[in-house]
Amino acid sequence: MAGASDSRLQVKELRCDNCGAPWERRGFLNTRTHACENCGCVFEGHEDQWTLIQRVEGAYETRPAYALGTRGTLEGVEWEVVGWQERSVTAWGVRYAWEEHVLFNPYEGFRYLMLSDGHFAVVSALPGVPTTGLNQASYNGRTYKHFSTAEAVVDEVLGEFSWQVKRGDVATASDFVDPPYIISCEESMGEANWSGGRYLERDEVIAAFGPTSRPVSNPRGIHPAQPNPHAETSSWMKKALAVGLLLWFMLSAIYFVTRSNQVVYSGSVDMAGTSGELVIDSAPMLGSNTLEIDVRAPGLNNNWVWVDCLIVDPAAEKASYAGVGAEYWSGPGWTEGSNRGSTLISGIPKGKYVVQLTPAKTQKHTKAVDITIKRDVRLMRYPCCSFFLVFLIPAIALARSRNFEKLRWAESDHPMS
Repeated sequence: MAGASDSRLQVKELRCDNCGAPWERRGFLNTRTHACENCGCVFEGHEDQWTLIQRVEGAYETRPAYALGTRGTLEGVEWEVVGWQERSVTAWGVRYAWEEHVLFNPYEGFRYLMLSDGHFAVVSALPGVPTTGLNQASYNGRTYKHFSTAEAVVDEVLGEFSWQVKRGDVATASDFVDPPYIISCEESMGEANWSGGRYLERDEVIAAFGPTSRPVSNPRGIHPAQPNPHAETSSWMKKALAVGLLLWFMLSAIYFVTRSNQVVYSGSVDMAGTSGELVIDSAPMLGSNTLEIDVRAPGLNNNWVWVDCLIVDPAAEKASYAGVGAEYWSGPGWTEGSNRGSTLISGIPKGKYVVQLTPAKTQKHTKAVDITIKRDVRLMRYPCCSFFLVFLIPAIALARSRNFEKLRWAESDHPMS
């Protein structure tokens, strides 16, 4: 059309003032700091006005786990990796490093994909300020335990950031955890910024963003916000333990009530007798029994006694043997042993028996000893062993859960004892 002017939209290509490499803008007007992907130099500015604030000398080869421009869907939102930084803290001469991938969505804002020793977490800025107390912080009805506080240093930067950042920046970082959740406070230049997030399983990250751009080691150690894999088992085991204890109490009560603990013989044996044995008739035994033979030697001192016991079934012409003895020794300020002893003979079937008691001839004790024989006695080993078994599996589960927590907090400011 005559007289009309030809207007065109002028587009200016952004390039690094240091190396001349083109910049790909992903964060749009949200970008305040840009670290060149080619040379690593850091620029600060807005739109098309950028100022070099940090230069990198020599070849720049640092690369993030997920390359800039990588896209993935996490928590139902598509994100793009627009920036990356490596940070570290040093404690007791040991450097602990982690990576932070800056994720951007034009409608949802920013998120941060953290990577530390093969562990992942997703973090975002908190809209409010948690309430802090003694070694804890509360936010949205959840209480977090203080994990650590240290000086965090920025070691590497790459890509776009919505805040001013460069290598060497230092902030005081405090982490609070309630696995799988974590909140953190970073203080620098009198300003405090809170963020919060949750632990991510490696499979969830790969499902969202695909394989990493460079090899990443398998998870090492325990992440502060890593869920305890034994916690659910421990919770279930506590309920099973309560049920097991109830059953143990009922069965133990039935066992003790149904044992007769009947005395079938009570008498004495002359340890200096010439006959060498005493023969008695036992009472009829109903069902399979356990016999307890108890010996008591009054006046025993610095000596010992021993009686051989033979349980004879005349009808079947079978016998069961057991020996029972006692010894007691003393001196100035010390004693050892007892003037009592006992032994058990188990699995005695129904029937009538003869018990032969023969004192040992090599002993020096010549006084008579008292002998008591009981049938169907109550044995503590059965309820004790079953009590141990009731606790065994839950105890293992609880021990594994506690050991996991102990390893987690070993890296914190509050190690478990």
